[in-house]
Amino acid sequence: MLLSLLCVALAACEKTGPSVDSKLVATYIDIRAMEQSLGTDSPEARIARKSIVEQHGYTVESYKAAIDKVLDDDASWVPFQRAVIARIDTLIGEASSAPPGQKKGAP
Repeated sequence: MLLSLLCVALAACEKTGPSVDSKLVATYIDIRAMEQSLGTDSPEARIARKSIVEQHGYTVESYKAAIDKVLDDDASWVPFQRAVIARIDTLIGEASSAPPGQKKGAP
């Protein structure tokens, strides 16, 4: 009996949350960053959004469908947002560790 409970407990610990699509996270962050400078409704923003999603391998429609899927699933939204925050924190850390006027990794 004790062995059965231990196996159940270990199985429960091994379960992970929904997987997070890193490509979707990167696309979302790039779009949000672009919207900070161009807004959301200008013609330039629409062109930039289309370019960003295509660079990440989406169409505007497939990106919207992927984001809607995450938004419609409470179990996916929180891990997605955590991944977004973690990636932004990483980007901020990389930017702050670069010498002034130089991007990290640049000669």
